[in-house]
Amino acid sequence: MTQRSLQHSRFRLSPLINALLLSTLPLSLNAAPALEEVLVTAQKRSESTQDIPVAVTGLGGDMLDKLGFDNANDIGAQVPNMQVSGAYGEVQPIFSIRGVSMSDYSSNQASPIGVYVDEAYLGPTYSHGASFFDVDRLEVLRGPQGTLYGKNTTGGAINIITRTPDIAGEGRRYLKAGVGNFNSHSIEGATESVLIDNTLAVRVAGSLKKSDGWMDIVGKDANGAETDFRGGRIAFNWLINDRLDAVLKLTSAANDGSSTPPKGEPRTDLRGTGTEGDSNGFIDYTGYSRPESLGFHQVEANASGALTTKTDLAVATVNYNADNYTLTSVTSYLNADYYQEQDTDGGPNGLLEIIWSSDSQSYSQDLRFTSAFDGMFNIIAGVYYGFEELYMHNTYLIYRDPPDPRVLLAKPDTAGDAPFLLVVGQVVQRMTTEKESAAAYTQMRFDFTANLGMDIGLRYTRDRNTMPYLNLSRYSDDGEPIGTWVPGNNTGVDNGWVRTPLTPDALLALVANPQAFSAFTSAGYTHGPFTLDSAPELDVVESEVTGKVGLDYRFNDEWMVYTSASRGYRAGSYNGGVYYVERPVETAYAAPEYIDALEIGLKADLFENSVRLNMAAFSYDYTDQQFINVVGISNFLENAGASSILGFEAELWARLTERLTVQTTLGYLDTEYSELSLANTETLNDPDDQVDLSGNELISAPKLNLSYSVDYDLLVTDHGYLSANVNASFQDDQWYSAYNNQNGYGEIRQDAYWLYNGRLSWYANDGSYSVSMWGKNLLDEEYHVYALNLQASFGFDEYIAGEPRSYGVEVSMSF
Repeated sequence: MTQRSLQHSRFRLSPLINALLLSTLPLSLNAAPALEEVLVTAQKRSESTQDIPVAVTGLGGDMLDKLGFDNANDIGAQVPNMQVSGAYGEVQPIFSIRGVSMSDYSSNQASPIGVYVDEAYLGPTYSHGASFFDVDRLEVLRGPQGTLYGKNTTGGAINIITRTPDIAGEGRRYLKAGVGNFNSHSIEGATESVLIDNTLAVRVAGSLKKSDGWMDIVGKDANGAETDFRGGRIAFNWLINDRLDAVLKLTSAANDGSSTPPKGEPRTDLRGTGTEGDSNGFIDYTGYSRPESLGFHQVEANASGALTTKTDLAVATVNYNADNYTLTSVTSYLNADYYQEQDTDGGPNGLLEIIWSSDSQSYSQDLRFTSAFDGMFNIIAGVYYGFEELYMHNTYLIYRDPPDPRVLLAKPDTAGDAPFLLVVGQVVQRMTTEKESAAAYTQMRFDFTANLGMDIGLRYTRDRNTMPYLNLSRYSDDGEPIGTWVPGNNTGVDNGWVRTPLTPDALLALVANPQAFSAFTSAGYTHGPFTLDSAPELDVVESEVTGKVGLDYRFNDEWMVYTSASRGYRAGSYNGGVYYVERPVETAYAAPEYIDALEIGLKADLFENSVRLNMAAFSYDYTDQQFINVVGISNFLENAGASSILGFEAELWARLTERLTVQTTLGYLDTEYSELSLANTETLNDPDDQVDLSGNELISAPKLNLSYSVDYDLLVTDHGYLSANVNASFQDDQWYSAYNNQNGYGEIRQDAYWLYNGRLSWYANDGSYSVSMWGKNLLDEEYHVYALNLQASFGFDEYIAGEPRSYGVEVSMSF
């Protein structure tokens, strides 16, 4: 049986699993205990997930522990139509919700999924995983959140709420430690104390995680994907008086791990040229052919190095609590740094190696009024201001080893590039961006009757995006300055060199005559004299109106239905990729993207709250979607003309008995680019050659996704109980490129796969301790979380593997 047929045979088991789970529902539901109520602050006030007409999944800290969540990458397994990939390590998760994803790997680009820690917005993606310890609850909102959250939430929002010290001294104090394969070991704990009775309390939490990494770099002492994380948080809760309270949380986290080296799969076809040798028929442009003997999680990378992040976050929340309203101030400051040495080609030669580096500082202030009126009308209204400055410094080391002459036989069109690639050296990109955002918003609630309600939300946002500094310069392999493209390129050619028609015979003649070769290469580069001056400053001001209108009706205590129309947007962004000529704003800046969404859903608590069912269907009109398009040696941040998303999702929880709880989720997506034309990367000598990609599926948008989770108490005694959790998730086939299977992109995809996890735990009845054995990806499924076509200028496809099987033991004590 082939791998493909095996995957589909495994998928066909899912209806059977569903049937078995559902068939157990009538066994003893009337006697089954109720499910726990999940309270969230998704709409800026504390409410049950079942009382708000919003598609939201809430996971409390106890549930996160039971499922074995220890980083943000674990979230997607329990949320329908959501994926989380750790392509750049667990401290930099990439989120995708309902087909809305982050395809741009540039550090200046904001995710379309807003991430908030204690209501503070985190812009840099490399800061998103830094606060995932001592978590009180996690909230995932699906769909545009253009009213209360604002920009950069076209796909949804993720709220990470950390624990706050209890002034009464009843907060959770714990210490947990674990060991696992890949020489992993971790320790996390928290304690708190009342400093002034009924007035002031403090909580201190910390986390340390270290592992040797799971990507084997052949011939190297250290593995890739190492983790060396340390984080700490101190939180103060101050009840100033009967009306006024304040919470201050200070978090500092750092990771000194190593990057996950991609696998380079050579695609330059030598078959038929008579020069295959021992290359298995395919090479990259330096002649490397990945050996078939390498395992799925093995590479021969020569330059894979550090991945370090540093995040400092301060959040101060102040509430004034009147009799029928609350005034809230949320002030935050974020300082985040990032550095990564990535061997992009994943091979032993110096083909393409990139050093990513950036640091950012941001500040935000949110002031809001939240009513608690007795009548039919309530309102949330506020103003928001945010500012972010980010400096990016990337170094691209290109062709430190020369091209293989056999490439000319396989791809004669590359002949004009060959002389320049022999001495291209390094490209160093320096860029500063500033983002200033101001907004006013309101969400009004009308309860016309006890059963019928309406929400009307409106938000006005004014964004100013500035690029005060941009410089792209060329250096030798030894780091000596040679020249500058931006500013200084007067040729009008937006490429690293002038492409010159060159036959193989002419190339060989140039190689044989070093003087002629030197003159030829020096004349060809499109750069001016070396300078660190900046290109002219670019500045864009955007004004956007977003919001929502929704109706909901509750038939009884068990059933509620709702429908809504909403609009969200993701702010525009400057192209963070490499280009070679000064550009006006129209081409250096990607315009904002928009989603107009229609949604209808239901929420139900059945059988005396022992069964919970939530469902939603939605339709998105997606315009100007932003994504990165790699063309040869250039990167372009572009807007797709238009696309559409239709989808459905369902979540079912059932507490069947005191000892058995099951959960299942289902998500379905039907996505399509309706207007999209991109460059044909197979004909780089013809820059005007465009490919019509309308009708293709969106990136990272599998048609079907499923998850199951079963909790069963295997043994119950007077001293404790033995509990097992088994959970599984399924992701259908998906594309990682808008080209889908066109123009050489057919392998930039991931076939359908299942992941299975398990946890076996002994819990003391008094909650004083627990001991757990756990495993993730138990069947050691091999899958990729990211892929990129780099054939045009480098001759290979890049793949980043998902994590292999991991397992370990954890001990936790509460006091």
